[in-house]
Amino acid sequence: MKAHLNDRLKSKNSGVEPKVTGKINREEPRARILREAATLFARKGYGSTGLRELAAAAGVNLAMINYFFGSKKALLKAVLDVFFQGYLEVAGDELNGPGEPQQKLDRFIRRAIDFFASHQDALLVAITELPHDDPEIIEYKATWAGRMMEVIDREICSPLSLQTGCVIPPQLIAPMLSLTMASRFIFSPIFLRLQGEDQELSIHEYARMVSSFFIGGVLDLASEGENIHGRVVTSPPDYIHKPD
Repeated sequence: MKAHLNDRLKSKNSGVEPKVTGKINREEPRARILREAATLFARKGYGSTGLRELAAAAGVNLAMINYFFGSKKALLKAVLDVFFQGYLEVAGDELNGPGEPQQKLDRFIRRAIDFFASHQDALLVAITELPHDDPEIIEYKATWAGRMMEVIDREICSPLSLQTGCVIPPQLIAPMLSLTMASRFIFSPIFLRLQGEDQELSIHEYARMVSSFFIGGVLDLASEGENIHGRVVTSPPDYIHKPD
């Protein structure tokens, strides 16, 4: 046992990657750890997932997790990095450049939902670990959220302001949009239990409906003639303000 411990310490200190244990596949160990971490964090929660359990699921030893990530918190950040970086790339690709805000939103919503569908575990981790009581994690997520809101403000909110004369804060649009798109994946187990797979909307149809619903809502909010409960108002709600 002493020799085994020395081997682990030696591999860590020398920068030599520890050996993989258990079931082996062609996937790189780091990617396998990230995948299994996203799955376990999504299913059990970050706090309830042990590193030994994760190591067994990924087919590696504890030394390898430490080798790649250093700590459980750093591993959580790495899982979130993969998700947020991909999500931000989708936003940059679909929202930047020419086109009306409505067209950009439609493109972004459809592709973002496809991205969510292929990264469901990481999406759930990003949402369920959002109220994490660790200030470091909160600051970390705030950095990513700030970058997303910059894109939303530049490509959607500001152009709508020029069109309508009203300002919709990106702090309103960005989280509302993300949660609306994610709702299918958050509540999927409940909907499947209530309706069954044969009644579940396809991803394509879901994306189309979300796009129509959200774009229509944004345009209503940006309109001074917004109709609220059958009453036409001549000024926008308090959370929409005229630019100075």
